[in-house]
Amino acid sequence: MSYPQILREKPFLLLLIPALAAFFIALIPTLKYQWPLGGDIFYHVHLAKLYMEQGLVYWDPLTSAPYGRPIFYPPVFHLLLLSVGLIFGDMFTAARVLQPVLTLFLFLSFAYVAYKLYESVLVGVTAGFFIFFSVVFQRFILPGPENLALILFPLVIYGFYLSTQNKSFKYASISGIIAGVVFLTHMLSASFLVLVTSIYAILISLKDKSILKYWLLFLVSALMVASIWWVPLLLKYGLVFNSGGDSPYMVSLLSYPKFFGVITLLFAFFGAIGMIKRRSRQDVLILIALLSILLVSNLNYLGVPILSNRFLTFALFPLVVMAGVGVKYLKTVIAEKNISQKFYGIFIACVYVSSVMIGYSMLADVDSGFLWLRASDGELDIAEWFQENGDKKSVVVAYNFRDPFIVSISRQPVATGGYGQGIVHTLDIQKYADGGMNQSDYITDNVGYVVLPSGMNAPPYTTLAYKNSYYQIFTFNR
Repeated sequence: MSYPQILREKPFLLLLIPALAAFFIALIPTLKYQWPLGGDIFYHVHLAKLYMEQGLVYWDPLTSAPYGRPIFYPPVFHLLLLSVGLIFGDMFTAARVLQPVLTLFLFLSFAYVAYKLYESVLVGVTAGFFIFFSVVFQRFILPGPENLALILFPLVIYGFYLSTQNKSFKYASISGIIAGVVFLTHMLSASFLVLVTSIYAILISLKDKSILKYWLLFLVSALMVASIWWVPLLLKYGLVFNSGGDSPYMVSLLSYPKFFGVITLLFAFFGAIGMIKRRSRQDVLILIALLSILLVSNLNYLGVPILSNRFLTFALFPLVVMAGVGVKYLKTVIAEKNISQKFYGIFIACVYVSSVMIGYSMLADVDSGFLWLRASDGELDIAEWFQENGDKKSVVVAYNFRDPFIVSISRQPVATGGYGQGIVHTLDIQKYADGGMNQSDYITDNVGYVVLPSGMNAPPYTTLAYKNSYYQIFTFNR
């Protein structure tokens, strides 16, 4: 059997190409650095360690100390991290292992669903390669719940599409169950799944009201799975959500070419032309997914404070699918104009190669040590000091320092500890930074350590215990 014949009969091999390229690119920083990429992963490692120490609990005593707080981050990723950590003997090693693995399956999921929706290997392969053009690729190499959820995101959308297309209760329930797993992994991802599928179902039900029963089965299945975690948590602690956990961030419309990639937007425009003319159900689904996510991600213009860059991450899936349709549309136009197909093939191959080169070049940002992409050596040094010298009982108040590093590495209680939306009560960190506390505050708050950036004055009643070029640790004189 010749190679072309193998590729025709096993198109999955072609879909693997962009996924494998992403895997090896993600492997480079994985092997280069001894710690996992990103800052968020340290909070997730902390929760995985907490489950290992105490079982599947709903209360976290080590963050938002000395009060503690309910765990409002769903557990599926942490259980995965725990399982891999038991295999490799260390949670941080497990997180590093997951970096290239999650990246591989994320690319493969995008490419596979694009291929299945349009029964076109060209659309699927293009969708995979065009991910590299977006700066979102930098987030795709980070280990975390969002990327695990993004692997399932296209599969749920495709499964729900099949349920409406084939009028199948089986597909509606299966896609709903997977959506429920997304609810147990990453709530923002689950929210967009509900948004996209609901708008799509309501729109196509205008012509066929029977579609609504498949949508209801999908939602019921998803909520039943989600209830495994969320119902006991909410019954015990109620709903806790503090919107001040993250500062709102706006990606302006003028930044879209840089955010998504100029080439991706160009081919997505070509794809939109054909999709609007054709208006098949898969076209409607992809257009709804893109427009609804873009609409929500621009709520900042209406005064709603959101992290629009995180929201726009979910728009990348329908966008690269549209770009894949655009590449296929261009092929049809070239064929109609009797332009050499060889020229078209060389052009597209060059586009694919350039996408991989752009994806590879983003590793330079890892080397520059951007705070959101890689923990700094100064931060890790402070966390390792607590691992060796902390009493594992007193609270650490850290000002202008990401204290999830401390709690995940040393198991020392910290005053905040990541995922600010789930915090109920917290200490007045500013008071300790400004020196406005008295001796009884340390005792009442169980504060034993204060971490400040280098150059700040020592808090009252403390002694300098350690410092590096960036931070200093003060201990309370009991």
